[in-house]
Amino acid sequence: MTASKFAASALIALASVAATSAFAGNDNGYPRVSVTSTKTRAAVQAELAQARQDGTLLQSNDKQYPKIVSVSTRTRAEVRAEYEAALKAGEIVRVHS
Repeated sequence: MTASKFAASALIALASVAATSAFAGNDNGYPRVSVTSTKTRAAVQAELAQARQDGTLLQSNDKQYPKIVSVSTRTRAEVRAEYEAALKAGEIVRVHS
């Protein structure tokens, strides 16, 4: 191994050690927060079971989402007429012409 190859290898090794040490600490600038639970594991599990039973538990992977029914009291023509009137009155600014 020539001196230049040795020097290059040593430089690469030194640079990789220096780069990894820069990430060694876990001080991310956030204050440390200590949280103490006021409930026991059994109490939390009981609340979870109750929420599942009465349907108040919302889960994103659950196939039974709560039914939200919205019924309009106006027709499409009424809404369109209201929109056109607001445009004419200058209450709405049309972005695209």
